[in-house]
Amino acid sequence: MKRVRSKPAPCFAAEFFGFGWMPGVVALLCGALVSAPAAESEVFGRKEQSEAALIGILYDFKQTQKRQPTGIKQNEYIGIVEEFLAKDWSESVLNRYFRATRPLYTTQIFIPLMSAGQAPKAFEMEKVIKPSAWVIYYKGQVSPPEDGVYRFIGYADDLLAVAVNGKTVCVGARMDFKTWKAPEKPSLKAANGMLTFGDWIPLKKGEPVDLDVLVGERPGGSFCAFLMYEKQGAEYPKTSEGRTMYPVFQLAPGPIREGSEKSQPPFSVSPEVWKGYQ
Repeated sequence: MKRVRSKPAPCFAAEFFGFGWMPGVVALLCGALVSAPAAESEVFGRKEQSEAALIGILYDFKQTQKRQPTGIKQNEYIGIVEEFLAKDWSESVLNRYFRATRPLYTTQIFIPLMSAGQAPKAFEMEKVIKPSAWVIYYKGQVSPPEDGVYRFIGYADDLLAVAVNGKTVCVGARMDFKTWKAPEKPSLKAANGMLTFGDWIPLKKGEPVDLDVLVGERPGGSFCAFLMYEKQGAEYPKTSEGRTMYPVFQLAPGPIREGSEKSQPPFSVSPEVWKGYQ
């Protein structure tokens, strides 16, 4: 099988501007575009619609559609999410609850540990939605950079779940779910938890599949979420301690907001991004 190595940072900028592989220019351009921190308010997405992006909608389990309190308890949060996953990601479950008026659009989900209140704030709903018992439902159509067998890797405090064509393929969370079980024990630390490795899925370049991602916060406090991937047979960079730096799932090259080692997993950025469809 052909071995593919992911580079820590894409150098598309240097090539675009005609500088080739001049080391100094490449380091300057790639460092500026890839390592430059994304604004904290933009890690959940932007208001501007993008053809390549996933569309994200914020739901509040604490309120009905008519903004009446539901009286939800912490131990009931997981039940709602379990029902949503068990019903093949049916939005009829989420539509019982209040949703933010405007969606956000994102090309990646890589959110270092931060206040859970940043999510309602990103949707301009901080005066309406308190930072607990919420979820963001991202969805779109995507295809990989090349043919192969892939798996998604993820973790969130408190919830990250991924589905391909309506089937749950990964759940990385601080809660135990009955609707999906990880094929192997988590072994790579990510912020205050461990990355979960999902199911292997054969995918083809140029053949879009439905991708659904659910992230959420149960009690409030801190939040983080990371969506990465692995291509079967590929080689990826490693840290000085020997930890694999899996690539961040991206639908467009762009800056990643980096935190400390305690607030995120080690990661790399592939020079080839996934393709998004609207």
